[in-house]
Amino acid sequence: MAAEAPATSRAGRLYRAFSPWAQALIVAVAGLRSLARFHALPIATSLPPTAAPLADAPLVSIIVPARNEARTLPTLLPSLLQQDYPHLEVIVVDDASTDGAAEIAARRAARDPRLRLIRSAGPPPGWTGKSAACWQGAQVACGDWLLFTDADTRHAPAALRSALALAAQSNAAAVSLFPRQRCEGFWERLLLPFAYQQYFVGANTRALHRPDAPALANGQYYLISRAAYAAAGGHAAIARSVIDDVALAGALKRAGYSTLVARGEALVSVRMYEDFGALAEGFTKNAAQFVRAQRGAGALVALSTAASAVTLPTLLSRAARGDLLGLNGALAAWLAAGWALAPWARSFGVQRCYLPLAPLAALVFTGVALTSFAHTLLRWPVRWKGRALTP
Repeated sequence: MAAEAPATSRAGRLYRAFSPWAQALIVAVAGLRSLARFHALPIATSLPPTAAPLADAPLVSIIVPARNEARTLPTLLPSLLQQDYPHLEVIVVDDASTDGAAEIAARRAARDPRLRLIRSAGPPPGWTGKSAACWQGAQVACGDWLLFTDADTRHAPAALRSALALAAQSNAAAVSLFPRQRCEGFWERLLLPFAYQQYFVGANTRALHRPDAPALANGQYYLISRAAYAAAGGHAAIARSVIDDVALAGALKRAGYSTLVARGEALVSVRMYEDFGALAEGFTKNAAQFVRAQRGAGALVALSTAASAVTLPTLLSRAARGDLLGLNGALAAWLAAGWALAPWARSFGVQRCYLPLAPLAALVFTGVALTSFAHTLLRWPVRWKGRALTP
Protein backbone atom coordinates (compact mmCIF):
# COMPACT_ATOMS: atom_id res chain seq x y z
CA MET A 1 0.00 0.00 0.00
CA ALA A 2 2.83 2.37 0.84
CA ALA A 3 4.33 1.87 -2.61
CA GLU A 4 1.14 3.17 -4.21
CA ALA A 5 1.20 6.49 -2.37
CA PRO A 6 3.62 8.30 -4.73
CA ALA A 7 1.59 7.27 -7.78
CA THR A 8 -1.60 8.38 -6.08
CA SER A 9 0.04 11.63 -5.14
CA ARG A 10 1.24 12.18 -8.70
CA ALA A 11 -2.26 11.45 -10.02
CA GLY A 12 -3.69 13.95 -7.56
CA ARG A 13 -1.20 16.60 -8.63
CA LEU A 14 -1.96 15.98 -12.29
CA TYR A 15 -5.68 16.25 -11.60
CA ARG A 16 -5.28 19.49 -9.69
CA ALA A 17 -3.06 20.91 -12.42
CA PHE A 18 -5.23 20.03 -15.38
CA SER A 19 -8.78 20.23 -13.96
CA PRO A 20 -9.02 23.97 -14.78
CA TRP A 21 -8.13 23.15 -18.38
CA ALA A 22 -10.93 20.55 -18.36
CA GLN A 23 -13.27 23.29 -17.14
CA ALA A 24 -12.20 25.50 -20.02
CA LEU A 25 -12.83 22.67 -22.48
CA ILE A 26 -16.29 21.93 -21.06
CA VAL A 27 -17.29 25.60 -21.19
CA ALA A 28 -16.08 25.96 -24.79
CA VAL A 29 -17.75 22.76 -26.01
CA ALA A 30 -21.01 23.71 -24.27
CA GLY A 31 -20.88 27.12 -25.93
CA LEU A 32 -20.44 25.57 -29.37
CA ARG A 33 -23.19 23.06 -28.68
CA SER A 34 -25.69 25.72 -27.62
CA LEU A 35 -25.05 27.83 -30.72
CA ALA A 36 -25.33 24.82 -33.01
CA ARG A 37 -28.63 23.81 -31.42
CA PHE A 38 -30.00 27.35 -31.64
CA HIS A 39 -28.96 27.85 -35.25
CA ALA A 40 -30.53 24.51 -36.16
CA LEU A 41 -33.93 26.14 -35.65
CA PRO A 42 -35.65 27.53 -38.75
CA ILE A 43 -36.02 31.30 -38.92
CA ALA A 44 -39.49 32.82 -39.18
CA THR A 45 -38.97 35.74 -41.55
CA SER A 46 -41.20 38.77 -41.74
CA LEU A 47 -43.26 38.71 -44.92
CA PRO A 48 -43.39 41.93 -46.94
CA PRO A 49 -46.67 43.88 -47.03
CA THR A 50 -49.22 42.51 -49.43
CA ALA A 51 -51.84 44.43 -51.35
CA ALA A 52 -53.80 41.28 -52.17
CA PRO A 53 -56.88 40.68 -50.02
CA LEU A 54 -56.76 37.71 -47.66
CA ALA A 55 -60.39 36.77 -48.09
CA ASP A 56 -59.84 33.07 -47.38
CA ALA A 57 -57.63 33.66 -44.35
CA PRO A 58 -58.78 31.68 -41.31
CA LEU A 59 -59.94 33.43 -38.17
CA VAL A 60 -57.23 33.51 -35.51
CA SER A 61 -58.08 33.92 -31.83
CA ILE A 62 -55.22 35.57 -29.92
CA ILE A 63 -55.43 34.61 -26.24
CA VAL A 64 -53.54 36.65 -23.66
CA PRO A 65 -53.42 35.33 -20.07
CA ALA A 66 -52.89 38.43 -17.95
CA ARG A 67 -52.24 38.66 -14.23
CA ASN A 68 -51.17 42.08 -12.94
CA GLU A 69 -50.06 43.23 -16.38
CA ALA A 70 -51.11 46.88 -16.19
CA ARG A 71 -47.59 47.88 -17.23
CA THR A 72 -47.43 45.70 -20.35
CA LEU A 73 -50.97 45.73 -21.78
CA PRO A 74 -50.82 49.32 -23.10
CA THR A 75 -47.94 48.24 -25.35
CA LEU A 76 -49.05 44.71 -26.16
CA LEU A 77 -52.66 45.36 -27.18
CA PRO A 78 -51.93 47.94 -29.91
CA SER A 79 -49.27 45.64 -31.37
CA LEU A 80 -51.86 42.84 -31.61
CA LEU A 81 -54.68 44.99 -32.96
CA GLN A 82 -52.37 46.54 -35.57
CA GLN A 83 -51.53 43.20 -37.18
CA ASP A 84 -51.77 43.32 -40.98
CA TYR A 85 -54.03 40.29 -40.86
CA PRO A 86 -57.76 40.84 -41.40
CA HIS A 87 -59.40 37.98 -39.49
CA LEU A 88 -58.49 38.04 -35.84
CA GLU A 89 -59.95 38.46 -32.41
CA VAL A 90 -58.05 39.23 -29.23
CA ILE A 91 -59.18 37.70 -25.93
CA VAL A 92 -57.59 39.02 -22.75
CA VAL A 93 -58.23 36.71 -19.80
CA ASP A 94 -57.69 38.75 -16.67
CA ASP A 95 -56.49 36.34 -13.99
CA ALA A 96 -57.77 38.11 -10.87
CA SER A 97 -55.44 41.08 -11.31
CA THR A 98 -55.13 43.65 -8.56
CA ASP A 99 -53.27 46.38 -10.48
CA GLY A 100 -55.94 47.69 -12.86
CA ALA A 101 -55.00 45.45 -15.80
CA ALA A 102 -58.64 44.50 -16.38
CA GLU A 103 -59.71 48.13 -16.57
CA ILE A 104 -57.02 48.85 -19.17
CA ALA A 105 -58.22 45.95 -21.31
CA ALA A 106 -61.87 46.96 -20.84
CA ARG A 107 -61.22 50.52 -22.01
CA ARG A 108 -59.47 49.26 -25.10
CA ALA A 109 -62.24 46.72 -25.79
CA ALA A 110 -64.80 49.51 -25.69
CA ARG A 111 -62.99 51.13 -28.63
CA ASP A 112 -62.30 48.02 -30.70
CA PRO A 113 -64.89 45.23 -31.15
CA ARG A 114 -62.15 42.73 -32.03
CA LEU A 115 -61.00 42.75 -28.40
CA ARG A 116 -62.81 40.96 -25.60
CA LEU A 117 -62.08 40.89 -21.90
CA ILE A 118 -62.79 37.75 -19.88
CA ARG A 119 -62.59 38.15 -16.12
CA SER A 120 -61.44 35.19 -14.07
CA ALA A 121 -61.63 34.76 -10.32
CA GLY A 122 -58.42 32.71 -10.43
CA PRO A 123 -57.53 29.10 -11.17
CA PRO A 124 -59.65 26.26 -9.80
CA PRO A 125 -57.98 23.61 -7.63
CA GLY A 126 -55.49 21.51 -9.57
CA TRP A 127 -54.70 24.22 -12.12
CA THR A 128 -51.92 26.75 -12.49
CA GLY A 129 -53.07 30.29 -13.16
CA LYS A 130 -51.69 30.50 -16.69
CA SER A 131 -53.08 27.16 -17.85
CA ALA A 132 -56.50 28.00 -16.42
CA ALA A 133 -56.53 31.41 -18.12
CA CYS A 134 -55.43 29.96 -21.46
CA TRP A 135 -58.07 27.23 -21.24
CA GLN A 136 -60.77 29.73 -20.34
CA GLY A 137 -59.83 31.88 -23.32
CA ALA A 138 -59.80 28.90 -25.66
CA GLN A 139 -63.33 27.92 -24.61
CA VAL A 140 -64.80 31.21 -25.82
CA ALA A 141 -62.54 31.61 -28.86
CA CYS A 142 -64.08 31.37 -32.31
CA GLY A 143 -60.91 30.98 -34.39
CA ASP A 144 -59.67 28.08 -36.46
CA TRP A 145 -56.23 28.87 -35.00
CA LEU A 146 -55.38 29.82 -31.43
CA LEU A 147 -52.40 32.02 -30.63
CA PHE A 148 -51.34 31.97 -26.99
CA THR A 149 -49.01 34.85 -26.24
CA ASP A 150 -47.67 36.45 -23.08
CA ALA A 151 -48.59 39.94 -21.98
CA ASP A 152 -44.96 41.09 -21.94
CA THR A 153 -44.49 40.53 -25.69
CA ARG A 154 -44.57 43.00 -28.56
CA HIS A 155 -45.57 41.94 -32.06
CA ALA A 156 -44.44 43.32 -35.41
CA PRO A 157 -47.33 44.10 -37.79
CA ALA A 158 -46.53 41.11 -40.03
CA ALA A 159 -45.97 38.66 -37.17
CA LEU A 160 -49.24 36.74 -37.32
CA ARG A 161 -49.37 36.56 -41.12
CA SER A 162 -45.76 35.38 -41.21
CA ALA A 163 -46.28 32.71 -38.53
CA LEU A 164 -49.34 31.36 -40.33
CA ALA A 165 -47.40 31.28 -43.59
CA LEU A 166 -44.63 29.32 -41.88
CA ALA A 167 -47.20 26.83 -40.59
CA ALA A 168 -48.70 26.45 -44.06
CA GLN A 169 -45.31 26.02 -45.75
CA SER A 170 -44.27 23.38 -43.23
CA ASN A 171 -47.69 21.71 -43.01
CA ALA A 172 -47.44 22.19 -39.25
CA ALA A 173 -50.37 22.12 -36.86
CA ALA A 174 -48.49 24.25 -34.33
CA VAL A 175 -45.75 26.88 -34.48
CA SER A 176 -43.86 28.21 -31.47
CA LEU A 177 -41.47 31.14 -31.77
CA PHE A 178 -38.52 32.24 -29.67
CA PRO A 179 -38.82 36.04 -29.59
CA ARG A 180 -36.02 38.58 -29.39
CA GLN A 181 -35.18 39.20 -25.74
CA ARG A 182 -35.14 42.80 -24.54
CA CYS A 183 -32.70 43.28 -21.66
CA GLU A 184 -32.87 46.70 -20.03
CA GLY A 185 -31.59 46.24 -16.45
CA PHE A 186 -28.37 44.94 -14.90
CA TRP A 187 -29.66 41.55 -13.79
CA GLU A 188 -31.37 40.87 -17.13
CA ARG A 189 -28.18 41.70 -19.01
CA LEU A 190 -26.10 39.58 -16.67
CA LEU A 191 -28.28 36.47 -16.44
CA LEU A 192 -30.58 36.12 -19.45
CA PRO A 193 -27.90 35.56 -22.12
CA PHE A 194 -26.32 32.90 -19.91
CA ALA A 195 -29.69 31.29 -19.18
CA TYR A 196 -30.52 31.12 -22.90
CA GLN A 197 -27.11 29.66 -23.65
CA GLN A 198 -27.64 26.88 -21.11
CA TYR A 199 -31.21 26.33 -22.31
CA PHE A 200 -29.91 25.39 -25.74
CA VAL A 201 -27.14 23.24 -24.30
CA GLY A 202 -29.97 20.98 -23.16
CA ALA A 203 -32.58 21.43 -25.90
CA ASN A 204 -32.04 18.97 -28.74
CA THR A 205 -33.54 21.05 -31.53
CA ARG A 206 -32.36 18.60 -34.17
CA ALA A 207 -34.48 15.74 -32.84
CA LEU A 208 -37.79 17.46 -32.16
CA HIS A 209 -39.46 15.50 -34.95
CA ARG A 210 -38.66 12.17 -33.32
CA PRO A 211 -41.56 10.68 -31.35
CA ASP A 212 -39.25 9.62 -28.51
CA ALA A 213 -37.43 12.98 -28.20
CA PRO A 214 -38.34 15.51 -25.49
CA ALA A 215 -40.86 18.09 -26.65
CA LEU A 216 -40.00 21.77 -26.88
CA ALA A 217 -42.02 24.97 -27.19
CA ASN A 218 -42.01 28.56 -25.99
CA GLY A 219 -45.23 29.75 -24.38
CA GLN A 220 -44.42 33.37 -25.17
CA TYR A 221 -45.68 32.67 -28.70
CA TYR A 222 -47.56 29.45 -29.39
CA LEU A 223 -49.81 29.22 -32.47
CA ILE A 224 -51.91 26.03 -32.61
CA SER A 225 -54.69 24.87 -34.90
CA ARG A 226 -57.92 24.37 -33.03
CA ALA A 227 -58.17 20.78 -34.27
CA ALA A 228 -54.73 19.89 -32.86
CA TYR A 229 -55.43 21.71 -29.61
CA ALA A 230 -58.67 19.81 -29.12
CA ALA A 231 -57.10 16.46 -30.01
CA ALA A 232 -54.34 17.01 -27.43
CA GLY A 233 -56.82 17.95 -24.72
CA GLY A 234 -55.66 21.56 -24.60
CA HIS A 235 -54.48 23.11 -21.38
CA ALA A 236 -56.83 20.85 -19.44
CA ALA A 237 -54.43 18.00 -20.23
CA ILE A 238 -51.52 19.83 -18.56
CA ALA A 239 -53.46 21.77 -15.93
CA ARG A 240 -50.94 21.26 -13.12
CA SER A 241 -47.76 21.73 -15.12
CA VAL A 242 -45.43 24.56 -14.12
CA ILE A 243 -43.73 24.51 -17.54
CA ASP A 244 -46.99 24.63 -19.46
CA ASP A 245 -45.44 25.29 -22.89
CA VAL A 246 -43.20 22.21 -22.94
CA ALA A 247 -45.99 20.13 -21.38
CA LEU A 248 -48.48 21.25 -24.04
CA ALA A 249 -45.97 20.44 -26.78
CA GLY A 250 -45.67 16.98 -25.24
CA ALA A 251 -49.44 16.55 -25.24
CA LEU A 252 -49.60 17.59 -28.89
CA LYS A 253 -46.82 15.14 -29.77
CA ARG A 254 -48.64 12.28 -28.01
CA ALA A 255 -51.74 13.17 -30.01
CA GLY A 256 -49.74 12.94 -33.25
CA TYR A 257 -49.05 16.64 -33.80
CA SER A 258 -45.52 18.00 -33.72
CA THR A 259 -44.70 21.62 -32.94
CA LEU A 260 -42.54 23.54 -35.38
CA VAL A 261 -40.18 25.55 -33.18
CA ALA A 262 -38.56 28.53 -34.90
CA ARG A 263 -36.58 31.67 -34.24
CA GLY A 264 -38.91 34.65 -34.31
CA GLU A 265 -36.66 37.60 -33.44
CA ALA A 266 -37.89 39.56 -36.46
CA LEU A 267 -41.53 39.07 -35.50
CA VAL A 268 -41.83 39.25 -31.71
CA SER A 269 -39.86 40.69 -28.80
CA VAL A 270 -40.26 40.19 -25.06
CA ARG A 271 -38.99 41.58 -21.80
CA MET A 272 -39.38 38.71 -19.39
CA TYR A 273 -38.26 40.21 -16.07
CA GLU A 274 -37.79 43.72 -14.72
CA ASP A 275 -35.74 43.02 -11.58
CA PHE A 276 -33.79 40.31 -9.82
CA GLY A 277 -36.73 39.26 -7.64
CA ALA A 278 -38.94 38.48 -10.63
CA LEU A 279 -36.06 36.80 -12.44
CA ALA A 280 -35.22 34.61 -9.45
CA GLU A 281 -38.89 33.63 -9.04
CA GLY A 282 -39.20 32.76 -12.72
CA PHE A 283 -36.09 30.60 -12.87
CA THR A 284 -36.80 28.97 -9.52
CA LYS A 285 -40.15 27.94 -10.96
CA ASN A 286 -38.78 26.65 -14.28
CA ALA A 287 -35.12 25.59 -14.03
CA ALA A 288 -35.42 22.18 -12.40
CA GLN A 289 -38.52 21.29 -14.40
CA PHE A 290 -36.80 22.09 -17.69
CA VAL A 291 -33.63 20.16 -16.84
CA ARG A 292 -35.72 17.16 -15.84
CA ALA A 293 -37.82 17.37 -19.02
CA GLN A 294 -34.68 17.24 -21.17
CA ARG A 295 -33.71 13.88 -19.62
CA GLY A 296 -30.05 12.99 -20.16
CA ALA A 297 -29.25 16.30 -21.80
CA GLY A 298 -30.14 17.98 -18.52
CA ALA A 299 -26.93 16.56 -17.07
CA LEU A 300 -24.97 18.47 -19.73
CA VAL A 301 -26.68 21.69 -18.64
CA ALA A 302 -25.72 21.04 -15.03
CA LEU A 303 -22.12 20.16 -15.97
CA SER A 304 -21.52 23.18 -18.19
CA THR A 305 -23.14 25.54 -15.67
CA ALA A 306 -20.99 24.16 -12.87
CA ALA A 307 -17.82 24.33 -14.98
CA SER A 308 -18.41 28.02 -15.60
CA ALA A 309 -19.56 28.77 -12.05
CA VAL A 310 -16.39 27.42 -10.38
CA THR A 311 -14.10 29.51 -12.59
CA LEU A 312 -13.79 32.33 -10.08
CA PRO A 313 -13.12 30.11 -7.02
CA THR A 314 -10.64 28.06 -9.07
CA LEU A 315 -8.82 31.16 -10.25
CA LEU A 316 -8.47 32.51 -6.72
CA SER A 317 -7.34 29.20 -5.24
CA ARG A 318 -4.72 28.56 -7.95
CA ALA A 319 -3.40 32.09 -7.63
CA ALA A 320 -3.10 31.69 -3.84
CA ARG A 321 -1.14 28.45 -4.27
CA GLY A 322 1.15 29.84 -6.92
CA ASP A 323 0.02 27.07 -9.28
CA LEU A 324 0.95 28.65 -12.63
CA LEU A 325 -0.35 25.81 -14.81
CA GLY A 326 -3.67 25.67 -12.95
CA LEU A 327 -3.89 29.47 -12.94
CA ASN A 328 -3.49 29.58 -16.71
CA GLY A 329 -6.18 26.92 -17.04
CA ALA A 330 -8.54 28.95 -14.87
CA LEU A 331 -7.84 32.03 -17.00
CA ALA A 332 -8.55 29.96 -20.11
CA ALA A 333 -11.87 28.87 -18.57
CA TRP A 334 -12.71 32.52 -17.85
CA LEU A 335 -11.90 33.54 -21.41
CA ALA A 336 -13.89 30.58 -22.75
CA ALA A 337 -16.93 31.62 -20.68
CA GLY A 338 -16.87 35.14 -22.10
CA TRP A 339 -16.22 33.90 -25.62
CA ALA A 340 -19.10 31.40 -25.44
CA LEU A 341 -21.46 34.07 -24.15
CA ALA A 342 -20.54 36.73 -26.73
CA PRO A 343 -23.00 35.65 -29.48
CA TRP A 344 -25.88 35.56 -27.01
CA ALA A 345 -25.00 38.94 -25.54
CA ARG A 346 -24.84 40.42 -29.03
CA SER A 347 -28.22 38.89 -29.91
CA PHE A 348 -29.76 40.29 -26.73
CA GLY A 349 -28.27 43.75 -27.23
CA VAL A 350 -26.07 43.39 -24.13
CA GLN A 351 -22.84 45.38 -24.03
CA ARG A 352 -19.46 43.66 -24.23
CA CYS A 353 -18.54 44.87 -20.75
CA TYR A 354 -20.78 42.10 -19.39
CA LEU A 355 -18.73 39.32 -20.99
CA PRO A 356 -16.04 39.21 -18.27
CA LEU A 357 -18.89 38.70 -15.79
CA ALA A 358 -19.91 35.39 -17.38
CA PRO A 359 -18.57 33.29 -14.46
CA LEU A 360 -20.50 35.52 -12.06
CA ALA A 361 -23.66 34.93 -14.09
CA ALA A 362 -23.02 31.19 -13.87
CA LEU A 363 -22.46 31.38 -10.12
CA VAL A 364 -25.69 33.31 -9.51
CA PHE A 365 -27.63 31.07 -11.86
CA THR A 366 -26.26 27.99 -10.09
CA GLY A 367 -27.65 29.30 -6.81
CA VAL A 368 -31.05 29.88 -8.38
CA ALA A 369 -31.00 26.44 -10.04
CA LEU A 370 -30.08 24.68 -6.78
CA THR A 371 -32.97 26.48 -5.10
CA SER A 372 -35.24 25.29 -7.89
CA PHE A 373 -34.11 21.69 -7.43
CA ALA A 374 -34.63 21.92 -3.67
CA HIS A 375 -38.18 23.15 -4.16
CA THR A 376 -38.87 20.37 -6.66
CA LEU A 377 -37.38 17.52 -4.64
CA LEU A 378 -38.90 18.63 -1.33
CA ARG A 379 -42.19 19.74 -2.90
CA TRP A 380 -41.83 23.22 -1.48
CA PRO A 381 -44.14 25.78 -3.10
CA VAL A 382 -42.57 28.46 -5.27
CA ARG A 383 -43.91 31.99 -5.62
CA TRP A 384 -45.01 33.30 -8.99
CA LYS A 385 -47.28 36.25 -9.73
CA GLY A 386 -48.21 36.43 -6.06
CA ARG A 387 -49.32 32.79 -5.90
CA ALA A 388 -47.80 29.64 -4.46
CA LEU A 389 -47.13 26.85 -6.97
CA THR A 390 -46.02 23.34 -6.10
CA PRO A 391 -43.49 22.07 -8.68
